[in-house]
Amino acid sequence: MSNTTYNIRIDKKVREQADILYKSMGLSLSSAINLFLTQSVIQGKLPINEIIAEPAYANALERDAKEIDASITAGTAKVYETPDELFSAWDNEH
Repeated sequence: MSNTTYNIRIDKKVREQADILYKSMGLSLSSAINLFLTQSVIQGKLPINEIIAEPAYANALERDAKEIDASITAGTAKVYETPDELFSAWDNEH
């Protein structure tokens, strides 16, 4: 297997936290990135089952999801026939 070098920009705080996390698993950051990329290729998608919102947004997202579920259950959810209709309504609201 031949290797190549690739430079990426990573937030310093995220890098430090990831280093600690992966070291606790016995992996280097480089190994973890290689694992992530390999799984992406194997699965043909991002190998992430769930994306967790930052805590500051989690409550708002949960509230909005409940409102949407309630409007669907009540039959009051607006249904758009086409994407253009949806985007037009969005533009008119904002």
